[in-house]
Amino acid sequence: MDKLTPCPTLRALGMGSLLDAMFDFSEKLGSLGLEPDEMALFMAVVLVSADRSGISDMRAVEQLQEGLSRALRSLITCRRPDDTSLFSKLLLRLPDLRTLNNLHSDKLLAFRIDP
Repeated sequence: MDKLTPCPTLRALGMGSLLDAMFDFSEKLGSLGLEPDEMALFMAVVLVSADRSGISDMRAVEQLQEGLSRALRSLITCRRPDDTSLFSKLLLRLPDLRTLNNLHSDKLLAFRIDP
């Protein structure tokens, strides 16, 4: 399959590094072959994060995230008993998402500053 070529206009706006990082992350995550319910649980684990701003009960959010993480591990273990590394591979994607988030935030901030 050919690699997608992101819009040249976005690259001209200085978004090339963000686009490259997004496509790289997408390819890595896609290569894991998650089923829709596995992907949904993974997204829930990502979104339910106690370190987000405005969280008043961090412990409750941490407990919810832990429960979602256990559910994801259980689903993957039951469905793919021979693939003992998939859950770990998913967890290794979390720092990549944080990097993407930071890069995206930097680009948005640059747009706000630049007239």
